[in-house]
Amino acid sequence: MPGHPAATESPQGHLITRLPSGVTVVSEPMASALSVALGVWVRTGARHERDSEAGRAHLLEHMLFRGTKHFGSQEIDERFDALGGDLNAATSRDETAVVARVLADELDGAFPMLGEMVSAPLLRDEDLALERRIVLEEISMIDDDPEELVFELLPQAVFGTHPLGRPVIGTPEVVGGTDGDTMRAFHAGRYRPDRIVVAAAGAVDHERLVALAETAVPLGGGGVPEDTTDPGVAPPTAPRVVFRARATEQVQVTVAGRGPGMGDDRRFALRVLDTILGGTPSSRLFRAVREDRGLAYAVSTFDDQHRGGGMAGVYLGTRADNLAEALQIVAVELDRIRRDLVDDDELHRAKQNARARLLLGLESTQSRMHVLGRAVLHGLDLRTPEQVAASIDAVTAEDVRDLARELYDPAGLSAAGVGPDEDAFRAALAPVASHLPTA
Repeated sequence: MPGHPAATESPQGHLITRLPSGVTVVSEPMASALSVALGVWVRTGARHERDSEAGRAHLLEHMLFRGTKHFGSQEIDERFDALGGDLNAATSRDETAVVARVLADELDGAFPMLGEMVSAPLLRDEDLALERRIVLEEISMIDDDPEELVFELLPQAVFGTHPLGRPVIGTPEVVGGTDGDTMRAFHAGRYRPDRIVVAAAGAVDHERLVALAETAVPLGGGGVPEDTTDPGVAPPTAPRVVFRARATEQVQVTVAGRGPGMGDDRRFALRVLDTILGGTPSSRLFRAVREDRGLAYAVSTFDDQHRGGGMAGVYLGTRADNLAEALQIVAVELDRIRRDLVDDDELHRAKQNARARLLLGLESTQSRMHVLGRAVLHGLDLRTPEQVAASIDAVTAEDVRDLARELYDPAGLSAAGVGPDEDAFRAALAPVASHLPTA
């Protein structure tokens, strides 16, 4: 449309426009789609908070649903229900995203609400009082769920006092003490145009999306920018154990080391390593711990990638009397994956599985929009699914072993646990990471 900034096309076919305001608009047409997945991505997450602000990005995300200048809270819900669409939001350590999925011909009705939720929420004191109570309940709920709690504790063990080590949800003290003026200033200073990406995938016309982004509501308007310098890569810290005593039947265990971050090419080897070690029912840990010995119902590997670094590790939940034996088996399997090359058959199966999971996931408009939004927001390379699949195919047995040696070096592993006996937990960790203190 005349008057709009010209779109540039990436080598992969994505269309990108940077508006005069500083907002970036990116889209990926999908010929077979009937719907559009839409997201407004803001580079404001837990890592951008000071210690005294811990949890405000997440609290603000809640407040976005409490109404805007032109749309009441109930009206937003009712309109999206009438459209048959989905509306949701999430805060992570790296960003906040408000996302929706609607049929293509409903985009003109959905976008003004979504854009205004981000750029012009009301942030009324009475609504904030309610959302503070809701988030405090959410904090209590996590504290009462041992499996969820152990993953809240683990980043503190791996990243220490760096902002990546803080829970995204924040602390009761900060959440409970945040008033309306503080919340409004936080929004005005953080939701800035140069920190915002509008991303869409599916049956989307890029020029129409640009027009909506320009005219619905000027995103990122008006406030005084705050100092939100990214804290960068978390410096190396001494491995540690974080434990929370709970009178539970099971002990929840996570063991992890530093891993690849966003955009790191080793993430393709990590997909294959995860598949071999604990990502599927035929993986080594699942067979050795659960299927062959019955020591746990849940055992798996995981990874978490952030700007400038991440973590990767092993999770299991088991009864206290099985803990030492289960962790001994974990130690054996970690040593084996570090020491020996995987054989050709296992490597081939793992690459097939990793590639298939990736491509199946990217059939959805939502998945493609999420990949697109995060990549543009954080300045990562845009790749087609086929290019990513080729990168997985290129992973070698040596790549897997070298990455395992780095990730699962006992000298670099940290651990978090929830259960009834901290001394027993620390003692059981010895085969996996003997350097960790036992008392």
